[in-house]
Amino acid sequence: MSEKYIIGIDSGTQSTRVILYDSKGNRIAKGSADHPKMVSSHQGWMEHGKADIWEALRAAAADMFAHFTGNAADIAAIGLSSQRACFLALDKEGELLSNPISWLDERWRMNIPVMGQVTNDVADPLYKLFWPYYSKANWFKFNNPEVYSKAVKYLGVSGYLGYKLTGGFYESISNSMGWPYDIINWKAFDGDAEIEAMGMRRDQVAEPISAGTIIGKITSEAAAATGLPEGCPVALAAGDKQCELLGAGAVKHGQAYITLGTLSGLDIVCNEYKPSPDFSYFTYLSAFPKLYNYESMANRGFLLVSWFRDNLGDGLIEAAKEAGISVEALLDREAEVIPAGSEGLVVLPDWSPSAVHPSGKGIYLGFDDRHHRGHMFRSLVEGIMIQIKLGTAKMSDYLGLAINELHIGGGGSKSSFTAQIISDLFNVPVYRTRESENCSLGAAMCGAVGAGIYSDLDGAVDGMGKNYDKFLPNKENHELYESLSKNVIEKLYPALEGVLKDLIELTANKQ
Repeated sequence: MSEKYIIGIDSGTQSTRVILYDSKGNRIAKGSADHPKMVSSHQGWMEHGKADIWEALRAAAADMFAHFTGNAADIAAIGLSSQRACFLALDKEGELLSNPISWLDERWRMNIPVMGQVTNDVADPLYKLFWPYYSKANWFKFNNPEVYSKAVKYLGVSGYLGYKLTGGFYESISNSMGWPYDIINWKAFDGDAEIEAMGMRRDQVAEPISAGTIIGKITSEAAAATGLPEGCPVALAAGDKQCELLGAGAVKHGQAYITLGTLSGLDIVCNEYKPSPDFSYFTYLSAFPKLYNYESMANRGFLLVSWFRDNLGDGLIEAAKEAGISVEALLDREAEVIPAGSEGLVVLPDWSPSAVHPSGKGIYLGFDDRHHRGHMFRSLVEGIMIQIKLGTAKMSDYLGLAINELHIGGGGSKSSFTAQIISDLFNVPVYRTRESENCSLGAAMCGAVGAGIYSDLDGAVDGMGKNYDKFLPNKENHELYESLSKNVIEKLYPALEGVLKDLIELTANKQ
């Protein structure tokens, strides 16, 4: 009997990955495609181009098949994951009515003064305080009535790609951020009022399903457009970060994981629903039913590494080519010889506002004559990770869960320099999965369950998981990071909040 393969699709913020695995989780072939730069027509707005997400999937699939020498008929299933909290409005023909709104977009804040106090009987405190205001449908309702009146379906990225591949309208229940789903009971709301408060009708919202559920098969049209085999089953996976935990094997109560992708954050797995009372961390539904992933994130995260590379990396592309390594690896070389603490250069990595820091702006502080690009890069990575740890401490205390070990993954986890910073900062062992593309692997695990290769996700994790590289903490570096966080970083946020708010107001785009 020939080997069966599973494709894991990860449609992220900056790129799409289409990766083929065997039933043991070994990577067979990878394809990827970068997304065009997002559109930002107003301060705080972030949109993908209308065709960008679909075209990136097509290009990534073609790239994968260019590296695959096997038989496409042996592909048993496709698992589909994506970035979370994006919003796409479709008309009656299934065409997009506007650019897809990114999770980085901040226009939902405009809903707050228009909507005023929202009252409801929903038990979930997050719904009472947040979700109706966060709804992009409500933004369309108050600011773009033409789109609002024509919208027939609202979908996230994975739901949209699932529709393009199979013709069906579905969403994963674990990809619930921004959707009118009852996340206490893991189902759609029973009443219509809860959905209408988010600016939607029941018929516009896809019915939520569990990760690993088959939603249909690749249509002839999708096969012609992507090269994916016609008739191949497609399973919706969890959201991208939940799939990363799945791929990394951090799926049990008390386990923790740091993702080093566009959105960098720390997730703790917990079997209780305990959302943050002050939005200092976020609550997501795990790929596993009735488990929750609690996440402290650095807004934009390792997207800032890309920003650094693109804006402060003059000459690096040529130098990296000569050295036969990536630009990121070359930056690591410059930074890893710098002492912990970057000789007094610190970064607040809030390139855009967040729920925790609504007046956030990016700051480099402490320049002197010693500092060069290596210091700037190291301090940026340290700043991102310190921000995650500060948010994690409060989250960990509230959940009553201590972090004794960490798993890491995502593109940035390829950097041993970064992995060591994390171990030093948290003062715990760090385990790096050999498969850096944990989201695609987690999506493939969901596909394997949908295809019946494994009976459940526990079996898929056991059967497709990987070994780890281990990093141990340096006590001296840990003590330095503790002092830096307590005596400098934690004091900067309250000291600068008023100044940064004035700066935002003075430089905002005026309509």
